[in-house]
Amino acid sequence: MWFRNLQAYRITSGNITLNSLEEALSQHTLQQCMQMEMQSRGWVVPREEQQNFVHAYGQQWLIALGVEKKLLPAGVINQHAKTRITQIEQMQGYKPGKKQTRDIKEATIIELLPRAFTQCHKTYAWIDAVKNRLIIDTTSASKAEEFVEALIKSVHGFTLAPLETKISPSSAMTRWLSGDDLPSIFTIDRDCELQGMNDEKATVKYTHHVLDADETARHIRAGKKVTKLAMTWNSKISFVLHDNLQLRRIAPQDILKEPTESTEELFASDFAIMTGELSQLITDMIDALGGEDRD
Repeated sequence: MWFRNLQAYRITSGNITLNSLEEALSQHTLQQCMQMEMQSRGWVVPREEQQNFVHAYGQQWLIALGVEKKLLPAGVINQHAKTRITQIEQMQGYKPGKKQTRDIKEATIIELLPRAFTQCHKTYAWIDAVKNRLIIDTTSASKAEEFVEALIKSVHGFTLAPLETKISPSSAMTRWLSGDDLPSIFTIDRDCELQGMNDEKATVKYTHHVLDADETARHIRAGKKVTKLAMTWNSKISFVLHDNLQLRRIAPQDILKEPTESTEELFASDFAIMTGELSQLITDMIDALGGEDRD
């Protein structure tokens, strides 16, 4: 159990405990979509082998939001609607107007919904009750918002705010590639993206490429800012820092145990290691970016 992406939030209010969180999530579980529903969402157990909705290691709690969606491709809807529109045109002797066409499409969706396939996905998050942080494993802003909305609705008095730093990631990354000292616990790797600030947003990307200081400095002098930078923390975890403070492509470096334990024990062990290491990584990154901005 290792998150591959981090989107961090500050817990701003809500005195939750492990038991109260378990109870709150168990009252808002994922239900199958009703015949006429396009989507259903609710809490699911992080592991099928477990019964609890919260997997806990001390004050580190893992939770998962399940979303079930019905799949109705636009092409299928349009094909069925077109057939119905043709039939109605033949019956009434003229083409349906805009409102009638819209009504036909809506009726087509209603007709097809009971026969639609469903797709289910999980979004995981980890609550660090020591640091008062919520960390969501996603790169999607919409999935993160969906998760936050569901959690706030499920847990009474719980509020969140995006974690922000006093120095923007883009400014810091640009300084580091311009020659400013990087905190010694971090090293720069070989992936980078620089983007122009004008309307065209000219972009330069380096992939698996040694970053030449003179070359990147030239792009920065030309008005580009760094929007993505591959880094390694403490020789343990590599990742890509984005200008919105997301950490993506997280990869542990030789710190995981060999799979000699049972699946359940390995899951618990990985979660314990992950939360310990990533919690400190996030703290060090916040410090490198001037500290947390809570204004």
